[in-house]
Amino acid sequence: MLTPVKTKIRCWWNETLFPIAAESKIQSKPWTKRQETIAMWVLVAASAAILMPSLSYPLIEPDETRYAQIAIEMNDSQNWITPTLSGQPYLDKPPLMYWLTALSFKCFGNTEMAARLPAVLASLATILVSFLLGKRILAARPAFLGSVALLLCGGFVFAGRFLILDSLLSFFVVTTLLSAYIAVRQESHHWGWWMFAGIACALGVLTKGPVALLLCGPPVVVSAWLRQDSTRPKFLHWAAFGAPIAIVCIPWYIAVWKSNPAFGDYFFLEHNLKRFTQGSNHKEPFWFYAPSLLAAMFPTSLVLPSLGFFLVGRSDAKRGLRSKDMGFLFLAAGWILLFFSLASCKLPTYILPALPLLCLMIGGMLDQTVLRPERENGISAYLKPFPQRASLILLFTLILVMSLDVWFGGTVSAVTIAAGIGGAAVLAVVLRYWNTDKAFSASAWAFTAAFAAGVISFTTARFVPTVAAERSVLGKVAKLTADNPNALVVFFDEKSHGAKVELPIQTHVHLQTARTGGLDRTILNHQELVVVVGQADRQFARDTLSSAYKLVAASDNDEVYVARRIKPNGTAQAVVKKRELH
Repeated sequence: MLTPVKTKIRCWWNETLFPIAAESKIQSKPWTKRQETIAMWVLVAASAAILMPSLSYPLIEPDETRYAQIAIEMNDSQNWITPTLSGQPYLDKPPLMYWLTALSFKCFGNTEMAARLPAVLASLATILVSFLLGKRILAARPAFLGSVALLLCGGFVFAGRFLILDSLLSFFVVTTLLSAYIAVRQESHHWGWWMFAGIACALGVLTKGPVALLLCGPPVVVSAWLRQDSTRPKFLHWAAFGAPIAIVCIPWYIAVWKSNPAFGDYFFLEHNLKRFTQGSNHKEPFWFYAPSLLAAMFPTSLVLPSLGFFLVGRSDAKRGLRSKDMGFLFLAAGWILLFFSLASCKLPTYILPALPLLCLMIGGMLDQTVLRPERENGISAYLKPFPQRASLILLFTLILVMSLDVWFGGTVSAVTIAAGIGGAAVLAVVLRYWNTDKAFSASAWAFTAAFAAGVISFTTARFVPTVAAERSVLGKVAKLTADNPNALVVFFDEKSHGAKVELPIQTHVHLQTARTGGLDRTILNHQELVVVVGQADRQFARDTLSSAYKLVAASDNDEVYVARRIKPNGTAQAVVKKRELH
Protein backbone atom coordinates (compact mmCIF):
# COMPACT_ATOMS: atom_id res chain seq x y z
CA MET A 1 0.00 0.00 0.00
CA LEU A 2 2.85 2.36 0.80
CA THR A 3 4.90 1.41 -2.26
CA PRO A 4 3.21 3.91 -4.64
CA VAL A 5 3.68 6.66 -2.06
CA LYS A 6 7.37 5.88 -1.65
CA THR A 7 7.79 5.76 -5.41
CA LYS A 8 6.13 9.15 -5.85
CA ILE A 9 8.28 10.73 -3.12
CA ARG A 10 11.47 9.39 -4.67
CA CYS A 11 10.39 10.45 -8.14
CA TRP A 12 9.57 13.96 -6.91
CA TRP A 13 12.95 14.21 -5.17
CA ASN A 14 15.13 12.76 -7.94
CA GLU A 15 13.35 14.02 -11.05
CA THR A 16 11.72 17.29 -10.00
CA LEU A 17 13.70 18.78 -7.13
CA PHE A 18 17.27 17.56 -7.68
CA PRO A 19 17.49 15.78 -11.02
CA ILE A 20 21.10 16.45 -11.92
CA ALA A 21 23.64 13.80 -10.98
CA ALA A 22 26.66 14.66 -8.87
CA GLU A 23 29.78 15.78 -10.77
CA SER A 24 27.71 16.78 -13.76
CA LYS A 25 28.35 19.48 -16.32
CA ILE A 26 26.76 22.18 -14.15
CA GLN A 27 29.89 22.42 -12.01
CA SER A 28 32.09 25.46 -12.30
CA LYS A 29 35.30 25.48 -14.23
CA PRO A 30 37.82 23.87 -11.87
CA TRP A 31 40.10 26.22 -10.01
CA THR A 32 43.81 25.61 -9.99
CA LYS A 33 45.55 24.58 -6.77
CA ARG A 34 47.01 28.07 -6.59
CA GLN A 35 43.56 29.66 -6.81
CA GLU A 36 42.25 27.33 -4.10
CA THR A 37 45.19 28.15 -1.83
CA ILE A 38 44.71 31.89 -2.32
CA ALA A 39 40.99 31.52 -1.60
CA MET A 40 41.70 29.58 1.59
CA TRP A 41 44.10 32.21 2.93
CA VAL A 42 41.69 35.00 1.99
CA LEU A 43 39.07 33.23 4.12
CA VAL A 44 41.52 32.82 7.00
CA ALA A 45 42.52 36.50 6.91
CA ALA A 46 38.97 37.78 6.54
CA SER A 47 37.65 35.46 9.26
CA ALA A 48 40.40 36.47 11.68
CA ALA A 49 39.81 40.16 10.92
CA ILE A 50 36.10 39.83 11.77
CA LEU A 51 36.15 37.25 14.58
CA MET A 52 39.29 38.09 16.55
CA PRO A 53 39.28 41.85 17.39
CA SER A 54 38.08 43.26 20.71
CA LEU A 55 37.47 40.02 22.60
CA SER A 56 38.44 41.51 25.97
CA TYR A 57 35.11 42.97 27.00
CA PRO A 58 33.10 41.88 30.07
CA LEU A 59 31.65 38.38 29.97
CA ILE A 60 27.96 38.24 29.11
CA GLU A 61 25.81 37.08 32.00
CA PRO A 62 24.69 34.41 32.70
CA ASP A 63 26.03 31.99 30.04
CA GLU A 64 29.58 33.24 29.56
CA THR A 65 30.19 33.83 33.26
CA ARG A 66 28.81 30.38 34.10
CA TYR A 67 30.93 28.49 31.57
CA ALA A 68 34.04 30.49 32.49
CA GLN A 69 33.48 29.68 36.15
CA ILE A 70 33.21 25.95 35.37
CA ALA A 71 36.53 26.06 33.51
CA ILE A 72 38.18 28.00 36.35
CA GLU A 73 36.99 25.48 38.92
CA MET A 74 38.19 22.65 36.69
CA ASN A 75 41.69 24.14 36.70
CA ASP A 76 41.57 24.78 40.44
CA SER A 77 40.34 21.30 41.39
CA GLN A 78 42.11 19.37 38.62
CA ASN A 79 38.91 17.31 38.38
CA TRP A 80 38.49 16.80 34.64
CA ILE A 81 35.67 14.27 34.97
CA THR A 82 32.92 16.12 36.84
CA PRO A 83 32.38 19.78 35.88
CA THR A 84 31.43 21.88 38.89
CA LEU A 85 29.78 25.26 39.40
CA SER A 86 30.27 26.93 42.78
CA GLY A 87 31.68 23.61 43.97
CA GLN A 88 28.58 21.59 43.01
CA PRO A 89 28.44 19.10 40.11
CA TYR A 90 27.20 20.73 36.91
CA LEU A 91 25.93 17.87 34.76
CA ASP A 92 23.91 19.74 32.13
CA LYS A 93 26.46 19.26 29.34
CA PRO A 94 29.50 17.06 28.50
CA PRO A 95 32.93 18.55 29.21
CA LEU A 96 34.72 19.18 25.90
CA MET A 97 34.11 22.95 25.80
CA TYR A 98 35.00 23.22 29.49
CA TRP A 99 38.23 21.32 28.83
CA LEU A 100 39.17 23.63 25.96
CA THR A 101 38.33 26.75 27.96
CA ALA A 102 40.30 25.50 30.96
CA LEU A 103 43.27 24.81 28.67
CA SER A 104 42.94 28.30 27.20
CA PHE A 105 42.98 29.76 30.73
CA LYS A 106 46.12 27.77 31.51
CA CYS A 107 47.86 29.08 28.41
CA PHE A 108 46.70 32.71 28.41
CA GLY A 109 45.49 33.38 31.95
CA ASN A 110 42.00 34.00 33.28
CA THR A 111 40.98 36.67 30.76
CA GLU A 112 37.92 37.37 28.64
CA MET A 113 39.93 36.75 25.47
CA ALA A 114 41.08 33.35 26.72
CA ALA A 115 37.51 32.44 27.69
CA ARG A 116 36.20 33.19 24.19
CA LEU A 117 39.14 31.84 22.19
CA PRO A 118 37.88 28.22 21.81
CA ALA A 119 34.53 29.41 20.43
CA VAL A 120 36.25 31.87 18.07
CA LEU A 121 38.62 29.21 16.74
CA ALA A 122 35.70 26.79 16.31
CA SER A 123 33.85 29.39 14.22
CA LEU A 124 36.92 30.09 12.11
CA ALA A 125 37.38 26.34 11.62
CA THR A 126 33.73 26.02 10.55
CA ILE A 127 34.29 28.57 7.79
CA LEU A 128 37.40 26.75 6.63
CA VAL A 129 35.82 23.30 6.72
CA SER A 130 32.85 24.65 4.75
CA PHE A 131 35.30 25.62 2.01
CA LEU A 132 37.68 22.66 2.17
CA LEU A 133 34.97 20.00 2.28
CA GLY A 134 32.42 22.01 0.32
CA LYS A 135 34.73 22.22 -2.69
CA ARG A 136 34.80 18.42 -2.83
CA ILE A 137 31.02 18.48 -3.21
CA LEU A 138 30.13 21.64 -5.14
CA ALA A 139 33.54 22.68 -6.58
CA ALA A 140 35.85 25.41 -5.34
CA ARG A 141 34.07 28.57 -6.52
CA PRO A 142 30.62 27.84 -5.04
CA ALA A 143 32.27 26.58 -1.85
CA PHE A 144 34.23 29.82 -1.58
CA LEU A 145 31.11 31.89 -2.19
CA GLY A 146 29.26 29.85 0.43
CA SER A 147 32.04 30.32 2.97
CA VAL A 148 32.03 34.07 2.38
CA ALA A 149 28.25 34.06 2.78
CA LEU A 150 28.69 32.26 6.12
CA LEU A 151 31.20 34.86 7.28
CA LEU A 152 28.62 37.52 6.42
CA CYS A 153 25.95 35.94 8.64
CA GLY A 154 25.80 38.36 11.56
CA GLY A 155 24.34 35.79 13.94
CA PHE A 156 27.09 33.30 13.13
CA VAL A 157 29.78 35.89 13.89
CA PHE A 158 27.88 37.15 16.93
CA ALA A 159 27.59 33.65 18.44
CA GLY A 160 31.12 32.74 17.38
CA ARG A 161 32.58 35.45 19.61
CA PHE A 162 30.74 34.21 22.73
CA LEU A 163 31.69 31.50 25.18
CA ILE A 164 28.83 29.14 24.34
CA LEU A 165 28.76 25.51 23.24
CA ASP A 166 26.85 25.97 19.98
CA SER A 167 29.81 27.22 17.92
CA LEU A 168 31.87 24.15 18.77
CA LEU A 169 28.91 21.83 18.18
CA SER A 170 28.27 23.52 14.83
CA PHE A 171 31.84 22.82 13.72
CA PHE A 172 31.59 19.12 14.56
CA VAL A 173 28.10 18.68 13.08
CA VAL A 174 29.02 20.35 9.78
CA THR A 175 32.28 18.40 9.59
CA THR A 176 30.42 15.15 10.24
CA LEU A 177 27.70 15.76 7.66
CA LEU A 178 30.04 16.88 4.87
CA SER A 179 32.62 14.16 5.57
CA ALA A 180 29.96 11.43 5.69
CA TYR A 181 28.52 12.57 2.38
CA ILE A 182 31.95 12.74 0.76
CA ALA A 183 32.57 9.19 2.00
CA VAL A 184 29.49 7.74 0.26
CA ARG A 185 29.18 10.16 -2.66
CA GLN A 186 31.24 8.07 -5.06
CA GLU A 187 30.30 4.57 -6.18
CA SER A 188 33.30 3.29 -4.25
CA HIS A 189 32.88 4.38 -0.64
CA HIS A 190 35.83 6.05 1.07
CA TRP A 191 36.47 4.48 4.48
CA GLY A 192 38.89 7.20 5.56
CA TRP A 193 36.29 9.93 5.20
CA TRP A 194 33.69 7.74 6.91
CA MET A 195 35.94 7.20 9.94
CA PHE A 196 36.76 10.90 10.00
CA ALA A 197 33.03 11.65 10.10
CA GLY A 198 32.67 9.26 13.05
CA ILE A 199 35.46 11.00 14.96
CA ALA A 200 33.91 14.43 14.35
CA CYS A 201 30.51 13.16 15.50
CA ALA A 202 32.11 11.66 18.62
CA LEU A 203 33.57 15.03 19.54
CA GLY A 204 30.17 16.59 18.93
CA VAL A 205 28.62 14.11 21.37
CA LEU A 206 31.34 15.06 23.85
CA THR A 207 30.42 18.72 23.34
CA LYS A 208 26.66 18.70 23.79
CA GLY A 209 25.49 15.13 24.12
CA PRO A 210 23.47 12.80 21.87
CA VAL A 211 21.93 15.71 19.97
CA ALA A 212 25.04 15.66 17.73
CA LEU A 213 24.25 12.11 16.61
CA LEU A 214 20.57 12.97 16.13
CA LEU A 215 21.50 15.89 13.86
CA CYS A 216 24.01 13.95 11.75
CA GLY A 217 22.56 10.46 11.29
CA PRO A 218 19.08 11.05 9.79
CA PRO A 219 20.16 13.18 6.78
CA VAL A 220 22.59 10.48 5.63
CA VAL A 221 19.98 7.74 6.05
CA VAL A 222 17.11 9.64 4.41
CA SER A 223 19.29 10.85 1.53
CA ALA A 224 20.28 7.27 0.73
CA TRP A 225 16.64 6.14 0.97
CA LEU A 226 15.49 8.87 -1.40
CA ARG A 227 18.20 8.30 -3.97
CA GLN A 228 18.41 4.49 -3.85
CA ASP A 229 21.92 4.53 -5.24
CA SER A 230 25.45 3.88 -4.06
CA THR A 231 25.22 6.52 -1.33
CA ARG A 232 23.49 4.04 0.98
CA PRO A 233 25.83 3.09 3.87
CA LYS A 234 25.97 -0.56 4.84
CA PHE A 235 26.07 -2.10 8.30
CA LEU A 236 29.88 -2.13 8.37
CA HIS A 237 29.91 1.58 7.56
CA TRP A 238 27.69 2.35 10.54
CA ALA A 239 29.82 0.12 12.73
CA ALA A 240 32.92 2.04 11.66
CA PHE A 241 31.05 5.30 12.24
CA GLY A 242 29.97 4.26 15.73
CA ALA A 243 33.35 2.92 16.85
CA PRO A 244 34.96 6.36 17.42
CA ILE A 245 31.84 7.50 19.27
CA ALA A 246 32.12 4.53 21.62
CA ILE A 247 35.88 4.89 22.09
CA VAL A 248 35.86 8.67 22.64
CA CYS A 249 32.63 9.19 24.57
CA ILE A 250 31.76 6.11 26.60
CA PRO A 251 34.78 6.33 28.99
CA TRP A 252 33.78 9.82 30.15
CA TYR A 253 30.10 8.95 30.45
CA ILE A 254 30.95 5.90 32.57
CA ALA A 255 33.42 7.84 34.73
CA VAL A 256 31.06 10.74 35.44
CA TRP A 257 28.15 8.35 36.06
CA LYS A 258 30.26 6.40 38.53
CA SER A 259 31.20 9.59 40.40
CA ASN A 260 27.66 11.01 40.22
CA PRO A 261 24.97 8.28 40.41
CA ALA A 262 22.23 10.80 39.55
CA PHE A 263 23.93 11.70 36.25
CA GLY A 264 21.96 9.28 34.06
CA ASP A 265 18.49 10.42 35.05
CA TYR A 266 19.44 14.09 35.18
CA PHE A 267 21.42 14.30 31.93
CA PHE A 268 19.53 11.96 29.62
CA LEU A 269 15.99 12.31 30.96
CA GLU A 270 15.75 15.76 32.54
CA HIS A 271 18.19 17.77 30.46
CA ASN A 272 17.78 16.09 27.07
CA LEU A 273 14.47 14.25 26.73
CA LYS A 274 12.29 16.51 28.89
CA ARG A 275 13.79 19.70 27.50
CA PHE A 276 12.95 18.46 24.02
CA THR A 277 9.43 17.26 24.81
CA GLN A 278 8.32 19.62 27.57
CA GLY A 279 10.48 22.71 27.14
CA SER A 280 11.31 23.23 30.80
CA ASN A 281 13.26 26.33 29.74
CA HIS A 282 12.79 28.72 26.82
CA LYS A 283 9.54 27.24 25.54
CA GLU A 284 8.69 28.78 22.16
CA PRO A 285 6.18 28.13 19.33
CA PHE A 286 6.91 25.94 16.32
CA TRP A 287 7.50 28.91 13.99
CA PHE A 288 10.11 30.50 16.30
CA TYR A 289 13.03 29.73 13.99
CA ALA A 290 11.52 31.38 10.89
CA PRO A 291 12.29 34.95 12.04
CA SER A 292 15.31 33.72 14.00
CA LEU A 293 16.88 32.33 10.83
CA LEU A 294 16.39 35.58 8.93
CA ALA A 295 17.97 37.54 11.77
CA ALA A 296 20.83 35.09 12.34
CA MET A 297 21.82 35.09 8.67
CA PHE A 298 21.50 38.85 8.07
CA PRO A 299 22.73 40.29 5.73
CA THR A 300 23.21 36.99 3.87
CA SER A 301 19.52 36.29 4.51
CA LEU A 302 18.70 38.99 1.94
CA VAL A 303 19.29 36.34 -0.74
CA LEU A 304 17.31 33.58 1.03
CA PRO A 305 14.11 34.35 -0.95
CA SER A 306 16.06 33.86 -4.17
CA LEU A 307 17.40 30.56 -2.85
CA GLY A 308 13.83 29.48 -2.16
CA PHE A 309 12.76 30.23 -5.74
CA PHE A 310 15.89 28.48 -7.01
CA LEU A 311 15.01 25.31 -5.09
CA VAL A 312 11.32 25.07 -5.94
CA GLY A 313 11.32 26.49 -9.48
CA ARG A 314 9.63 24.11 -11.93
CA SER A 315 11.20 25.45 -15.12
CA ASP A 316 13.67 23.22 -16.93
CA ALA A 317 16.28 25.99 -16.62
CA LYS A 318 16.11 25.97 -12.82
CA ARG A 319 15.74 22.19 -12.51
CA GLY A 320 18.79 21.77 -14.69
CA LEU A 321 20.92 23.64 -12.14
CA ARG A 322 19.94 21.64 -9.05
CA SER A 323 22.29 18.74 -8.38
CA LYS A 324 21.84 15.82 -6.00
CA ASP A 325 24.76 17.24 -4.04
CA MET A 326 22.72 20.34 -3.32
CA GLY A 327 19.86 18.02 -2.43
CA PHE A 328 21.89 16.54 0.41
CA LEU A 329 22.74 20.01 1.73
CA PHE A 330 19.06 20.95 1.56
CA LEU A 331 18.08 17.76 3.39
CA ALA A 332 20.69 18.25 6.14
CA ALA A 333 19.86 21.92 6.73
CA GLY A 334 16.13 21.23 6.61
CA TRP A 335 16.44 18.41 9.13
CA ILE A 336 18.33 20.60 11.61
CA LEU A 337 15.71 23.34 11.35
CA LEU A 338 12.84 20.84 11.62
CA PHE A 339 14.40 19.01 14.59
CA PHE A 340 14.78 22.14 16.68
CA SER A 341 11.40 23.48 15.56
CA LEU A 342 9.80 20.29 16.91
CA ALA A 343 11.59 20.74 20.24
CA SER A 344 9.70 22.62 22.94
CA CYS A 345 12.86 24.29 24.25
CA LYS A 346 14.22 26.78 21.73
CA LEU A 347 17.10 29.25 21.65
CA PRO A 348 18.30 31.16 18.55
CA THR A 349 21.80 29.64 18.71
CA TYR A 350 20.51 26.06 18.44
CA ILE A 351 20.14 26.31 14.64
CA LEU A 352 23.74 27.45 14.15
CA PRO A 353 24.76 24.12 12.48
CA ALA A 354 22.25 24.74 9.68
CA LEU A 355 23.83 28.04 8.63
CA PRO A 356 26.96 26.65 6.88
CA LEU A 357 24.82 24.20 4.90
CA LEU A 358 22.40 26.92 3.81
CA CYS A 359 25.31 29.17 2.85
CA LEU A 360 26.88 26.45 0.71
CA MET A 361 23.54 26.20 -1.09
CA ILE A 362 23.58 29.98 -1.58
CA GLY A 363 27.11 29.70 -2.96
CA GLY A 364 25.96 27.05 -5.41
CA MET A 365 23.00 29.17 -6.50
CA LEU A 366 25.13 32.29 -7.06
CA ASP A 367 27.69 30.27 -8.97
CA GLN A 368 25.03 28.87 -11.30
CA THR A 369 23.09 32.11 -11.83
CA VAL A 370 24.64 35.50 -11.07
CA LEU A 371 28.18 34.49 -11.99
CA ARG A 372 27.08 32.81 -15.22
CA PRO A 373 25.95 35.81 -17.31
CA GLU A 374 25.56 33.60 -20.37
CA ARG A 375 22.65 31.85 -18.64
CA GLU A 376 19.47 33.92 -18.70
CA ASN A 377 17.08 33.14 -15.85
CA GLY A 378 14.67 34.92 -13.55
CA ILE A 379 16.92 34.69 -10.50
CA SER A 380 19.83 36.41 -12.24
CA ALA A 381 17.50 39.17 -13.41
CA TYR A 382 16.03 39.60 -9.93
CA LEU A 383 19.45 39.66 -8.25
CA LYS A 384 21.02 41.98 -10.83
CA PRO A 385 20.44 45.17 -8.77
CA PHE A 386 21.05 43.34 -5.49
CA PRO A 387 24.41 45.01 -4.65
CA GLN A 388 23.02 48.54 -4.66
CA ARG A 389 19.84 47.55 -2.80
CA ALA A 390 21.79 45.60 -0.20
CA SER A 391 24.26 48.47 0.25
CA LEU A 392 21.42 50.83 1.15
CA ILE A 393 19.96 48.34 3.63
CA LEU A 394 23.39 47.89 5.19
CA LEU A 395 23.86 51.65 5.37
CA PHE A 396 20.58 52.00 7.27
CA THR A 397 21.70 49.17 9.58
CA LEU A 398 25.01 50.90 10.22
CA ILE A 399 23.27 54.18 11.11
CA LEU A 400 20.97 52.33 13.51
CA VAL A 401 23.85 50.50 15.22
CA MET A 402 25.91 53.70 15.45
CA SER A 403 22.98 55.49 17.09
CA LEU A 404 22.51 52.70 19.62
CA ASP A 405 26.24 52.65 20.32
CA VAL A 406 26.21 56.37 21.14
CA TRP A 407 23.08 55.93 23.28
CA PHE A 408 24.48 53.03 25.30
CA GLY A 409 28.01 54.37 25.54
CA GLY A 410 27.05 57.97 26.21
CA THR A 411 29.79 59.26 23.92
CA VAL A 412 30.80 59.40 20.26
CA SER A 413 34.02 57.43 19.89
CA ALA A 414 36.65 57.76 17.18
CA VAL A 415 35.64 54.31 15.90
CA THR A 416 32.04 55.46 15.52
CA ILE A 417 33.14 58.59 13.66
CA ALA A 418 35.30 56.47 11.35
CA ALA A 419 32.36 54.13 10.73
CA GLY A 420 30.18 57.12 9.85
CA ILE A 421 32.77 58.43 7.39
CA GLY A 422 33.04 54.98 5.83
CA GLY A 423 29.26 54.76 5.48
CA ALA A 424 29.15 58.15 3.79
CA ALA A 425 31.85 57.04 1.35
CA VAL A 426 29.88 53.89 0.52
CA LEU A 427 26.75 55.96 -0.11
CA ALA A 428 28.69 58.24 -2.45
CA VAL A 429 30.01 55.26 -4.45
CA VAL A 430 26.59 53.61 -4.66
CA LEU A 431 24.93 56.82 -5.89
CA ARG A 432 27.77 57.51 -8.32
CA TYR A 433 27.32 54.16 -10.11
CA TRP A 434 23.56 53.73 -9.56
CA ASN A 435 21.99 51.57 -12.30
CA THR A 436 25.19 51.50 -14.36
CA ASP A 437 26.87 48.33 -15.61
CA LYS A 438 29.41 48.55 -12.78
CA ALA A 439 26.58 48.45 -10.22
CA PHE A 440 25.56 45.02 -11.54
CA SER A 441 29.01 43.49 -11.97
CA ALA A 442 30.89 40.91 -9.90
CA SER A 443 33.02 43.73 -8.48
CA ALA A 444 29.83 45.36 -7.15
CA TRP A 445 29.03 42.13 -5.29
CA ALA A 446 32.55 42.13 -3.84
CA PHE A 447 32.17 45.78 -2.81
CA THR A 448 28.86 45.02 -1.06
CA ALA A 449 30.39 42.01 0.69
CA ALA A 450 33.26 44.16 1.96
CA PHE A 451 30.80 46.76 3.25
CA ALA A 452 28.76 44.02 4.95
CA ALA A 453 31.92 42.75 6.62
CA GLY A 454 32.60 46.26 7.89
CA VAL A 455 29.10 46.63 9.32
CA ILE A 456 29.36 43.25 11.05
CA SER A 457 32.80 44.12 12.41
CA PHE A 458 31.59 47.43 13.83
CA THR A 459 28.57 45.73 15.41
CA THR A 460 30.47 42.86 17.01
CA ALA A 461 33.77 44.55 17.86
CA ARG A 462 32.41 47.95 18.94
CA PHE A 463 28.67 47.92 19.68
CA VAL A 464 28.46 44.55 21.47
CA PRO A 465 31.37 45.38 23.84
CA THR A 466 29.72 48.74 24.57
CA VAL A 467 26.44 47.07 25.54
CA ALA A 468 28.23 44.32 27.48
CA ALA A 469 30.21 46.86 29.50
CA GLU A 470 27.05 48.84 30.22
CA ARG A 471 25.08 45.80 31.39
CA SER A 472 27.78 43.78 33.13
CA VAL A 473 27.62 43.75 36.93
CA LEU A 474 31.14 42.35 37.19
CA GLY A 475 32.35 45.00 34.76
CA LYS A 476 31.07 47.72 37.08
CA VAL A 477 32.65 45.97 40.06
CA ALA A 478 35.98 45.73 38.22
CA LYS A 479 36.00 49.51 37.64
CA LEU A 480 35.21 50.12 41.30
CA THR A 481 37.96 47.80 42.54
CA ALA A 482 40.43 49.61 40.29
CA ASP A 483 39.52 52.85 42.09
CA ASN A 484 39.37 51.12 45.50
CA PRO A 485 42.13 48.46 45.38
CA ASN A 486 41.89 47.64 49.10
CA ALA A 487 38.15 47.07 49.09
CA LEU A 488 36.65 43.67 49.82
CA VAL A 489 34.14 42.53 47.21
CA VAL A 490 31.11 40.99 48.89
CA PHE A 491 28.33 39.14 47.05
CA PHE A 492 25.03 39.09 48.93
CA ASP A 493 22.66 36.49 47.47
CA GLU A 494 24.27 37.05 44.07
CA LYS A 495 26.35 34.60 42.02
CA SER A 496 30.02 35.46 41.62
CA HIS A 497 30.49 33.37 38.47
CA GLY A 498 33.38 34.65 36.39
CA ALA A 499 34.71 36.90 39.16
CA LYS A 500 38.24 35.54 38.74
CA VAL A 501 38.17 36.69 35.12
CA GLU A 502 36.75 40.16 35.64
CA LEU A 503 38.22 41.18 39.00
CA PRO A 504 41.85 41.83 39.97
CA ILE A 505 43.74 38.86 41.37
CA GLN A 506 44.29 40.56 44.73
CA THR A 507 40.58 41.23 45.25
CA HIS A 508 38.98 38.86 47.73
CA VAL A 509 35.54 37.69 46.65
CA HIS A 510 33.28 36.62 49.49
CA LEU A 511 30.03 34.87 48.57
CA GLN A 512 27.38 34.56 51.29
CA THR A 513 23.82 35.56 52.08
CA ALA A 514 23.22 38.86 53.81
CA ARG A 515 21.35 37.07 56.59
CA THR A 516 24.43 35.33 57.99
CA GLY A 517 25.62 36.85 61.24
CA GLY A 518 29.14 35.51 60.84
CA LEU A 519 29.45 37.40 57.60
CA ASP A 520 28.79 40.68 59.40
CA ARG A 521 31.90 40.24 61.56
CA THR A 522 33.99 39.40 58.48
CA ILE A 523 32.77 42.48 56.69
CA LEU A 524 33.32 44.81 59.61
CA ASN A 525 37.07 44.17 59.57
CA HIS A 526 37.33 46.15 56.31
CA GLN A 527 37.28 49.90 55.83
CA GLU A 528 35.97 49.74 52.26
CA LEU A 529 33.59 47.35 50.55
CA VAL A 530 32.25 46.86 47.06
CA VAL A 531 28.89 45.22 47.57
CA VAL A 532 26.90 43.22 45.00
CA VAL A 533 23.48 42.32 46.32
CA GLY A 534 20.64 40.28 44.82
CA GLN A 535 17.02 41.34 44.72
CA ALA A 536 15.90 39.14 47.62
CA ASP A 537 18.47 40.50 50.11
CA ARG A 538 18.73 44.07 48.83
CA GLN A 539 16.84 45.89 51.60
CA PHE A 540 18.21 43.65 54.36
CA ALA A 541 21.78 44.22 53.17
CA ARG A 542 21.30 47.99 53.10
CA ASP A 543 19.90 47.94 56.64
CA THR A 544 22.76 45.72 57.82
CA LEU A 545 25.54 47.83 56.36
CA SER A 546 24.09 51.28 57.04
CA SER A 547 24.86 50.87 60.75
CA ALA A 548 28.59 51.02 60.06
CA TYR A 549 29.04 52.17 56.47
CA LYS A 550 28.03 54.96 54.17
CA LEU A 551 26.51 53.37 51.07
CA VAL A 552 26.76 54.92 47.62
CA ALA A 553 24.85 53.20 44.79
CA ALA A 554 27.13 52.48 41.84
CA SER A 555 24.51 51.06 39.45
CA ASP A 556 21.15 52.21 38.19
CA ASN A 557 19.26 49.28 39.71
CA ASP A 558 20.82 49.50 43.21
CA GLU A 559 22.62 46.19 42.67
CA VAL A 560 26.18 47.46 43.26
CA TYR A 561 27.29 49.71 46.13
CA VAL A 562 30.48 51.24 47.44
CA ALA A 563 30.54 51.14 51.25
CA ARG A 564 32.95 53.23 53.36
CA ARG A 565 33.18 52.92 57.14
CA ILE A 566 31.60 55.68 59.21
CA LYS A 567 31.85 53.96 62.63
CA PRO A 568 34.80 52.32 64.39
CA ASN A 569 34.92 48.53 64.53
CA GLY A 570 33.78 48.30 68.14
CA THR A 571 30.62 50.30 67.58
CA ALA A 572 29.75 48.35 64.48
CA GLN A 573 30.34 45.00 66.19
CA ALA A 574 28.02 46.07 68.99
CA VAL A 575 25.32 46.85 66.45
CA VAL A 576 25.76 43.41 64.94
CA LYS A 577 25.53 41.64 68.32
CA LYS A 578 22.43 43.65 69.22
CA ARG A 579 20.74 42.61 66.00
CA GLU A 580 21.70 38.95 66.54
CA LEU A 581 20.09 39.01 70.03
CA HIS A 582 16.84 40.13 68.48
